[in-house]
Amino acid sequence: MPDLLIHFDQPEHFALAIAALIFAYTAFSLVGFGTALIASGPLAMLMPVARVISLLALLDCIGASQRGWRACHAIALPELKRLLPGMLLGQILGVTLLTHLPAAWMALLLGGFILSQGIKGLRQPAAPQPAPSAIRNALVGGVLGGLFGSGGFMYAAYLERALADRDAFRATQAVLIALSTAWRLLLCLLAGSLDTSVALAALCLLPTLFIGQWLGQHLDLRLTRPQLTQVLNALLLLAGISLIWRHVAWF
Repeated sequence: MPDLLIHFDQPEHFALAIAALIFAYTAFSLVGFGTALIASGPLAMLMPVARVISLLALLDCIGASQRGWRACHAIALPELKRLLPGMLLGQILGVTLLTHLPAAWMALLLGGFILSQGIKGLRQPAAPQPAPSAIRNALVGGVLGGLFGSGGFMYAAYLERALADRDAFRATQAVLIALSTAWRLLLCLLAGSLDTSVALAALCLLPTLFIGQWLGQHLDLRLTRPQLTQVLNALLLLAGISLIWRHVAWF
């Protein structure tokens, strides 16, 4: 096991990270995003936050590429072209910020971001929301993807409104995530946060991806979307609180 996973004197942290990754890729198999939101908090207990982003980018790229390849016939190319430029530009800004922020601030920002997503997801919308902007969602999703490793929910929020066909939504989202993570990997490599140790860690943790995908395929017909959403948002709350509590002592 690579030295990047450092806290083996606390096996409960490692067990939590493994469980979080399996759940994250189960959710990813069902809805096409959410891996960093779920798994980044527990993984930050084992490695620096900047390396967490690179590690999850590697795993996400593999998972999304598999998903997109299986459904390539249903991709909505016009919507993909609308989102792609903003996503690329946003990630450049996000990765630049990632490499210049102190580790403690990164951990607190990441915890706050995860916590905010959980709170937002658990609140019932007071009124129907207006149709999202492709440019805005792509840029914000790109920045969040480069900075926190998770901008996929911004792309999904746009695509779910723009595409009535569920197969087209899932296929287009998968390809966009695959391209997003591949671009993020290149930026992380140029920024110096992706190296051999990160690749080895991803290889060691790859079984969690396959287990999660298998579970997701079997849960797809048994778990309703509202049920999955409630579980996901509750875990986001716990993950965000845990990460903030752990790193607030740094200050």
